[in-house]
Amino acid sequence: MGSLRTAIFSWALARSLDGEFLIRIEDTDAARNAPEMARLMLEALEWIGLEWDEGPDIGGPYAPYVQSERLARHQEVAKTLLESGQAYYGDDPEAPAEAGDNPLRLRLQDKDIVIEDALRGPLTFSMAERPDPVLVRTDGKPLYHLATIVDDHDQAITHVVRGEEWLSSLPIHAYLYRLLGWPEPVWVHLPLVLNQERQRLSKRDPEGGYLVQDFQEAGYLPAALFNYLLLLGWSPDGEQEIISKWEARRQFRLERLNKAAAIFDWDKAKWVNRQYMKKLSNSELAQQIHPHLEDWYESLPASDDWLLRLAALIREEISLFSEAPAAASWAFEAGFEYTDAANKSLSDEAARPVLIRLIAELAQLVLLDTSTADRILKRMRQDFKELAGLSASQVMQPLRAALTGKLDGPPLPEIMALLGSARCMERLASAHKRATV
Repeated sequence: MGSLRTAIFSWALARSLDGEFLIRIEDTDAARNAPEMARLMLEALEWIGLEWDEGPDIGGPYAPYVQSERLARHQEVAKTLLESGQAYYGDDPEAPAEAGDNPLRLRLQDKDIVIEDALRGPLTFSMAERPDPVLVRTDGKPLYHLATIVDDHDQAITHVVRGEEWLSSLPIHAYLYRLLGWPEPVWVHLPLVLNQERQRLSKRDPEGGYLVQDFQEAGYLPAALFNYLLLLGWSPDGEQEIISKWEARRQFRLERLNKAAAIFDWDKAKWVNRQYMKKLSNSELAQQIHPHLEDWYESLPASDDWLLRLAALIREEISLFSEAPAAASWAFEAGFEYTDAANKSLSDEAARPVLIRLIAELAQLVLLDTSTADRILKRMRQDFKELAGLSASQVMQPLRAALTGKLDGPPLPEIMALLGSARCMERLASAHKRATV
């Protein structure tokens, strides 16, 4: 999520400045390079709603966009640094070695270097305390420090937006720009995104997974996650919290970035997702929850209308699509657990006659729809009030407990219509046995 937020901020800044957003695959680390990971990263950016103007999949005026394919250019710049005396082979700058099995190192100056960061202002780094960094490995392959600077310059990068973990590398990168006589880009080092324990996010965080795949599997809408990540360190106009990507590109400014670390708030992320879910039609919601229900339950009713009605009933109870199976358990499982409140309601003396009455009413029906169920329940409330002095809750709560195992949820007439008379009677009979024990 931290890397994805950085990509979103980069995209938003590029769009707000009428610039271009570029994707480059940086694969200089052979040990960690996996083409499959590059594909997954591109798919994640596409899923979240980012579109790019140049990249390995679409090309552009500064191709190639895979770093390893730019090796000749990296070696050319390395040779320039070597010939100018700004780089040397070996480990001792006073006694440079031959190329052979020796890495190429950048010869650092001994004085301080001052670099302007758009978010943090002027930053001073002592170069004397730093070891000379390796630019090219013994196999002739460049390290990230050299490759990224050369590529950023050659591909006309004007703004570098990245996490603050790169601050330690900033003096090396800025120094290279100055040695080579190239104009520096605008540096923007974003504060970290932390979990609620104020620790860095990790793939196996006890609070939850922070990989894009984790959010996809949980049932986040990409537009909602995009919106939430925008709020992690950036403030839109006024008190606005729900903001589209198109509005963000209009409002995004560097001066609105927060200098403090952002805290990933799971409750807030779910709240934002819920705001976007509210905009879905019942048909769209049904389509989204269908795979989650299918993964959880062995079989689903063949009727599309049934799923559509179920989606309408549970939509107020879920903030993520993955919550649908639990919210809809009453619609699938007869052996559900009763909450303590439901058990208490069924143990009430008034529960048994109420359950028996509804069984008798349903037994006379050919078809149970919402209006019929509503009419039956209204008549039962009126009769039990007049004949036994029972309140509406004394009538309705045992029935809801019997049919769903809990005392809250969607309107009872709609629940009954979705279950059908046969399943309703089975559950009422089971609850009656439970109430008489």
